[in-house]
Amino acid sequence: VLRLASQLLLHPSPAQLASQADIIADLAFQRDMLLRDRVDERQRWQSERESWKRTAEALSMKTRAVRESAAREQETQHYVAHLEGDLKTSRRRLADTQARLHALENELSRLRPLLSMQATLLRD
Repeated sequence: VLRLASQLLLHPSPAQLASQADIIADLAFQRDMLLRDRVDERQRWQSERESWKRTAEALSMKTRAVRESAAREQETQHYVAHLEGDLKTSRRRLADTQARLHALENELSRLRPLLSMQATLLRD
């Protein structure tokens, strides 16, 4: 058995060599296909990764814009509330000033005849 097996290993037949060459060619082809598939798969993953990254950036920018808009809205509301407070204060001051003016005008109208009489008494 050893002699037969060693003889086959040392001197393979042309049919066996052709068969082995076909198998080697098929295996090399399969390897090349697998390598191409692997490269394609990596490119697809990279594209998908970049797509997710762009989507995340877009969502982040949109969220940032919403936050900034909300902050601007809050700032505007604070400013409006401040202006409304100033307006109320100014209206109270105006009402107080008008009340004092009215009181002074009333006092002047009451004092005018007295001042006129006093002026005529001083002239005489």
